[in-house]
Amino acid sequence: MEHGSIRQVVDNVLELRRNGRRSPTEIAARQQERLEALVRFARERSPFYHELYSQLPAGVEALPQLPIVTKQELMERFDEWVTDPEVKRARVEEFLADPTRVGQPYLGRYRVWTSSGITGRRGVFVHDDGAQAVYTALVIARTSSHMRSLLRGGRLAALVTPGHFALTSFLEVLRRRYPIVADVMRPFSALEPLAELVGELSAFRPDSLIGCPTVLQLLAQERKAGRLPIDPRLVTTEGEWLAPATRRSIEEAFHCTVRDTYGASEFLVIASDCGHGWCHINSEWVVLEPVDRAFLPVLPGQASHTVLLTNLVNRVQPIIRYDLGDRVTVSPEPCSCGSPYPAIRVEGRREEILYLPDVSGRMVPLLPLAFISICEETPGVNVFQIIQVDPTTLRVRLETEAGADRAYIWEDLHRRLHDYLATQAVSTINLELAPEGPQRDPVSGKLCQLLVQSPLGKSAPQPGCSTTFSDP
Repeated sequence: MEHGSIRQVVDNVLELRRNGRRSPTEIAARQQERLEALVRFARERSPFYHELYSQLPAGVEALPQLPIVTKQELMERFDEWVTDPEVKRARVEEFLADPTRVGQPYLGRYRVWTSSGITGRRGVFVHDDGAQAVYTALVIARTSSHMRSLLRGGRLAALVTPGHFALTSFLEVLRRRYPIVADVMRPFSALEPLAELVGELSAFRPDSLIGCPTVLQLLAQERKAGRLPIDPRLVTTEGEWLAPATRRSIEEAFHCTVRDTYGASEFLVIASDCGHGWCHINSEWVVLEPVDRAFLPVLPGQASHTVLLTNLVNRVQPIIRYDLGDRVTVSPEPCSCGSPYPAIRVEGRREEILYLPDVSGRMVPLLPLAFISICEETPGVNVFQIIQVDPTTLRVRLETEAGADRAYIWEDLHRRLHDYLATQAVSTINLELAPEGPQRDPVSGKLCQLLVQSPLGKSAPQPGCSTTFSDP
């Protein structure tokens, strides 16, 4: 059943409310129960985990006893990783190749979302009915301000990336299942030319906005310039790291509250902004382990090198001690908001907005998620990196799948990028294929998918790039 059964969703919302009055110790005990049940299930039903845990004792009581897994490892052994033998990577890929099936269930019972991540490799994540019920409950509980606005007749505009991405697919299911909200909760493609997006939002007049910080930052500039006559009461960011300066820019432009959410295709709502400077982990259903370069725990107050995620509710594709790649800092003190949940600050994807000249010579902003989506959706592309080397040249570093025809893949990707640039009235850009492959940051070891080397390409303040967040 879509988004889990109504009874499951209601029960989960009620549990969230009860947990808000419980102690951290009580919540941790519930988390431990679910962890032990998940590990038992994974050992029994997933051939991958059965092999991975074969040398471990029968009763695993603590996560550090378990090995760490990576996206590349799980994707390479996809058919052994899943616990339902009907779920096959080749068939899932066929499903994802059809854009008309966004929001539809796979095999009538699963949701499938894609993501990139710190390696630039495309991830494919399948979620079962129980997981969907938890995600829906978290969306209801953690975005209650949006829900109240809709109930009062307000309008919500979601700035999404078209395709089988988590937020895009999730909202599409809600719109299909509840036609009453279809007219008041509308998705808008963040890949549209900025002028067209501004025009559509101006006509819709939303009371609240949801989108990634880079998109909202551009809209904030349009609002300050007087070209976007909307007055939302609430703006929620997702999908990228929300820098303090970006938050202030959005707040000043729209004169409203800005709230951040931390989520991924691996778990839709990991943590939510409390309004006191921290995000709180939904720790009854997800575990985050901040670790250093050696994958050892870091102390509260110290920024991690990466973070390990364990999804406690999804059974069709167990995710246990998964290297998510984001940097987080755990608060050393209880949050002033009074929440019993662990408080963190997140530093995730910080991609650069590219500024390129249009046909009139005016520098126009192009969103990083547009280029990321095009590269990820091009068959045969494994890892990629786009560099603006001068105002009119983009150099693409490309790693293709083993045995693939690199020349053919580049021809296809070149055409897709050229077509996108044409829709933005940018038609004088040189697209070059670099002889070298994607390069990681020598300090962090992470991969930044977009880099700006040209001073003229940085026509507006940029957030920079260090680590990569998990889903646009």
